[in-house]
Amino acid sequence: MKLSQLRHLIAVVEAGTIRQAAKNVHLSQSSLTKSIQLLEETLGVELLHRASHGVTPTAAGEALIARARSIESELRQARNDIEDIRGAGMGEIRVSASPTVAMSLLPRAILDFKRERPKVSFHVEEGVYPDVLPAVRLGERDFAICLVPERPKDEDLHFEWLLRDHLVPAVRPAHPLLRRGRLTLADLAKLSYEWVIYRRGRGGRDVFEQTFVAAGQTPPQGTIECTSFACALALVEQSDCVTLVPAQIFAERRTRASIVPLAMDSAMPPWNVAVISREKHRLSPLCAGFLRQLHRSAARPRSEAG
Repeated sequence: MKLSQLRHLIAVVEAGTIRQAAKNVHLSQSSLTKSIQLLEETLGVELLHRASHGVTPTAAGEALIARARSIESELRQARNDIEDIRGAGMGEIRVSASPTVAMSLLPRAILDFKRERPKVSFHVEEGVYPDVLPAVRLGERDFAICLVPERPKDEDLHFEWLLRDHLVPAVRPAHPLLRRGRLTLADLAKLSYEWVIYRRGRGGRDVFEQTFVAAGQTPPQGTIECTSFACALALVEQSDCVTLVPAQIFAERRTRASIVPLAMDSAMPPWNVAVISREKHRLSPLCAGFLRQLHRSAARPRSEAG
């Protein structure tokens, strides 16, 4: 079994077809097909379901891919460790972040970190809790920086608080609800306004549902779900829809004037920003340095940011 074969298997499954995977890894289709076939012969098992419309992993393929991704992540960390020993100031950090973190805290931390280590590269993608956890657990992402409930439960991962926060309902500036004074979640649950939800979590209740359930309310029904945070904000800006956003975005210096928080007369459940990683002793020196930068950036007064 060769590392290149494992990488080829991952590439095929991610692309969904041999043809596209071959383009992605700069090989001919025949060379890529032969690599996968040799891997299957070595293991004595089929790794892919092959059909006219594409390929999907078999149960054995899924098991091997999970291990292969873990191996790949460990090799990436090893390269980071070696670059650190060499004093080259290079390496790669992979981060998942919830949209509001990606709009504020994370850019500050990355830019500050790169001033000291300009050769370090970053790969950033958006993700929400708890969907981001498998990638962190497997080492595909070094960190996830997300809104999380007050007491997250995951014995395999390490949670560190960056910002204490809570969600607030938000609307466009001329929304009729702004004339009603202070509201409660019970009031909002009974009203007929549509709610815009950014990206429901696939594992367990999402942020939207948990907010209402924690207050003893049934979550409103008429909802619009978006996988694009920009689209979710646009829907609220251009209609009477309501959404939930972290309070921190209104404390940022560059607050979006196109949405405003509703005044609430009931306490909102805490949803804090945490950095999620594997056990701290498994972090490379490069990642440990960026974790320290995240804490410094989170501690900076908002007036100094940007």
